Amino acid sequence: MKRLLLIITLLLLNRMVFAQWSVGAYGGVSSTTIDRSQAGRIDETYSSLLGHNFGAKATYAVNPWFAIRAELNVMQRNHRLQRHLDYLSPVYTDHVNTYLTLPLMADFSFGTERLRGHLLLGGFAGYWLHRRVKGVTYGMTDYEVFFNDFDNKLDFMDTDRRFDAGLAGGITLSYCLSSHFTLSLDGLLYYDLVSHHKGYPQMQDYRYLTTSTLTLGIMYHISRKVQQ
Repeated sequence: MKRLLLIITLLLLNRMVFAQWSVGAYGGVSSTTIDRSQAGRIDETYSSLLGHNFGAKATYAVNPWFAIRAELNVMQRNHRLQRHLDYLSPVYTDHVNTYLTLPLMADFSFGTERLRGHLLLGGFAGYWLHRRVKGVTYGMTDYEVFFNDFDNKLDFMDTDRRFDAGLAGGITLSYCLSSHFTLSLDGLLYYDLVSHHKGYPQMQDYRYLTTSTLTLGIMYHISRKVQQ
């Protein structure tokens, strides 16, 4: 028992010698697609739209190849609804949705001390902060079809589900600038497991978002490895 306790103590001390916190910030772009049944919507299709993504992150390095990474970001998850009937082809609606998102991921890294690759695997929870729609709509008279631009902020309805959760992961390339600062380029994917629409009982109209992000960030290392 004493030998076991000694081994555990040595392992913990070894981890504490290496363990280090890093904090930083990042910003970049997001691209979102929506998964929704086409039933009853023959002339409508969805496509991806770009948005912004910025936030803060922190990592706790357990050893040279494994860390825990947590983030807090504000991310736009935008998509476009396009009409395809001949006389309605100019009509579209851009859905601009802003989320507060909290990803938590395991960070597996490899490479040299200066240049490293990272594999990130985990999940996220989020909250739908606000929504806006803009685009082109149409009107008709006895003689013509006319089109108008619109840009409106929308209130949330009972059918909207503001809580969000799903899987998150991706890859990172990091470059150590000095003993305290590292640049990182992240490519992440957020895959919804929760529909942001509760669905009408008769239609089961569920809608799942998938967002890809590309961001550039900088990290500050609070502590460094102590040489033994």
